[in-house]
Amino acid sequence: TTTTTTTTPTTKQPTVRYLLDFTLNRFTRWLRILGIDAALETDEEERQRTKHANMIIFDRCRQEKRTLLTTSSKLMLRKDCPPGAYLINPQRTHELEISLVNLLVTHGVCLEPSDFLSRCVVCNGNIETVHDMEKKQRIFADHQAPQHLSQTLQVYACNGCGQGYWWCDRPSSSASRVKNQ
Repeated sequence: TTTTTTTTPTTKQPTVRYLLDFTLNRFTRWLRILGIDAALETDEEERQRTKHANMIIFDRCRQEKRTLLTTSSKLMLRKDCPPGAYLINPQRTHELEISLVNLLVTHGVCLEPSDFLSRCVVCNGNIETVHDMEKKQRIFADHQAPQHLSQTLQVYACNGCGQGYWWCDRPSSSASRVKNQ
């Protein structure tokens, strides 16, 4: 008897890195919550782009190997616009959920629940577990949270900006629902 085994090739999910124009601040946070690397155009970059027609954002996309997401069709029409830039319809910003789904499908992104809440919504850094009790207490003090909670809750912090995070255990909390997926 001959036994035949077949192996299914594993395909690596595409790694996407986005740079969003200043108008997409809220959308940037959504992507970060999903664990997607999403940088936001800085105030200075936006000022240079809108007041002086200096497209620093294009250079940054190329240097950081990011895909530009924008609501500006004029920006998309510029000859130096990076290839692959993605337009989010400015007339439909009230339907960002649909835009999110379309974007992820277009770029072949498969969401992994284990990646949810792994990026800082403030700076896009990585969120890591805080083990040091003194650091936990400092995070709670910075956010004026009751100190006794630092003894019982798992605490996390961004490795970029230091933003503190903690999840309560209530099953109805949004963080618990995401983390328990």
